[in-house]
Amino acid sequence: MKNIRSVQKKHVVEKTIQASDITQQIANMKNCLNNAIHRFELRSLTLILLRTEHSSVQSELSRLKRVPAEYTCVTSKSECLPGTQVKIQKSLLRHLKNAESRFVWLRGSPGTGKTAISMSVASTLEKRGTLAASYFWDKNQSGTGLDSIEQFPSTLAHQLASFSEDFKLSLVRHLRKPALASVQNFPLEKQIRTLVIEPVCELKDIWSSGKDRVVIVLDGLDECGNQEILKSLMMLVLTLQELPPAFAVLFSCRPESGVISAWSKARTKGLIIPCEDVDNIVSDVAFSTVRCMVADGLQELISESPWKPNKRELTDFARACRGLPVMASIRVRDAGLQTRRGRTLQSVFRELLTLTDAPANLNWEYLRILRRAYMLDSSDIHPDVAKKYRLVVGAIVAAHEPMRVSFMSQLFNIGEDEIRATLEPISSIVNLPSGNTEEVTLYHATAQEFITGEPIGNEKDKVFFIDDPKGYFLGLPLLRLFSNYCELDAFGIPTNPPLGDERIWREFMTKKEKYLWGLNYVIVDLLRHLDPSQLFSQESNELQNEFNSFITQNYLLTFMHLQDVGYSRSSIPDELLQFNVSINYSSGVFLMSFLIESQFNPTSERFKGASFHCCGCTMGILPIGAPFCPTLVIPSQTIWPSC
Repeated sequence: MKNIRSVQKKHVVEKTIQASDITQQIANMKNCLNNAIHRFELRSLTLILLRTEHSSVQSELSRLKRVPAEYTCVTSKSECLPGTQVKIQKSLLRHLKNAESRFVWLRGSPGTGKTAISMSVASTLEKRGTLAASYFWDKNQSGTGLDSIEQFPSTLAHQLASFSEDFKLSLVRHLRKPALASVQNFPLEKQIRTLVIEPVCELKDIWSSGKDRVVIVLDGLDECGNQEILKSLMMLVLTLQELPPAFAVLFSCRPESGVISAWSKARTKGLIIPCEDVDNIVSDVAFSTVRCMVADGLQELISESPWKPNKRELTDFARACRGLPVMASIRVRDAGLQTRRGRTLQSVFRELLTLTDAPANLNWEYLRILRRAYMLDSSDIHPDVAKKYRLVVGAIVAAHEPMRVSFMSQLFNIGEDEIRATLEPISSIVNLPSGNTEEVTLYHATAQEFITGEPIGNEKDKVFFIDDPKGYFLGLPLLRLFSNYCELDAFGIPTNPPLGDERIWREFMTKKEKYLWGLNYVIVDLLRHLDPSQLFSQESNELQNEFNSFITQNYLLTFMHLQDVGYSRSSIPDELLQFNVSINYSSGVFLMSFLIESQFNPTSERFKGASFHCCGCTMGILPIGAPFCPTLVIPSQTIWPSC
């Protein structure tokens, strides 16, 4: 504007010359502005495209189920203490660096600290930027996927996608193929090839250019299920040998027969599999680890106690742990428990160091804890305490997913304080949270194996052992709990006309979400805890009578209404199907379609504006105790929109 005003004051010739310059400046400025706007639009468009692509990639990855299997998600155990198990960690890292070693095996007996070593190695690799993935199984985490192999391939693929952007894009390209729309339903061996092997091998040039090998750490393979499942898992693990040479796999587990057999076959094909055995660690090294665990674990107790143990007493405490890290962690927790119950730290030390029948191994240590908790002066366990122990501890070891104190209280009709009183004396082996709405678990898988294993000790000790792996004792209380809720009409399922009232169904769906959380275990796992031998016995029994009531009062239909999307985990177990039980219903039975079409909603567009009518509903029962194959017969009923 200054230039324009100065031109206005000048001679015509000068005006003409200077105006031309100003015109050029304006044109240049316009070009600059246009270029800036173009660059801004281009960058904005690029950002939009990148965000769109990112959302698309995340959407594809979200199709794959995953479980929290990373070493950082392990809460029941911890890494090795500083300065412990250093030699074996260095040896494992050296093997993993060797290009000839595709697999490295860390083996050892239960409770010897394999998981702690694996976690420490994984932590070291992550700091170096070479930890590609980690999967830590845990049989104590029932229902989370950590006690099975079903989500191993998809979880592994997820972690590799987080580790490598190149792998992520390669994986997404595969997932976008129409043939892989249902990849999560493929057989596991095909899943691991599709989701892991093939996307990685497409990038073999990228992997081969790296200086360091990348490592997958697998721990607790023996906690994935039974021996047949372990064999299947070993087949999946062996498939990883098809990865490029830049990959190495550290796996840690007990020397189970299925593992030994798989590695023997692999070695005959030329695979080199170095092995580090924790059981072969020099006793001084094992003791050093336990000694550090004891000193570290008791540090707070010692600082608060007027009596301080000397070095010799700490050493004796550690030696009494038999070189087993798990026993050391149990005794450290036990010392804390005893001091909170009014004992001095000095008396706890003296008791442990003067045991007349010191436990020789982990199982006898578990038995010692149970005896001291429930058998005063070697007397028999009180019948009432024994009953509660077998119910509560039985639920912990047999349930398909961890239960809360509040839920067990409802299930067994026992006060929450009574359940806590039952578990508190053994809280050195049971992780008893402070809140009643938190899940109760065992600290270590060896505790579950002990309680469900072959009894040891004398006749009085048999009460501590629970031989019901299917948890059939839970069937009757689960059935009763569900029936009680039905009797109270707690679910509020619409049964009276007009069944098409949107408000009624909205209220029910709101209640359904509430009860799916509060009673999820009943709704999902009830059928798995019904004992077929009792249910179909020719002699009348409590379970059979309760189940007859469950059917005759139409609670079965309520049960089906409450099923969540899909019907997988709560589908009829094979144990029930082998009795040739059948449920007959005609094509007119609409409510029964909840088994197939669990997302039925009478207020949806499909039924809007339609009037509903409901024919009378009756249910004929063939007595379950009849001496021939029982059949539930549900005559035709109709809930159809009138046209």
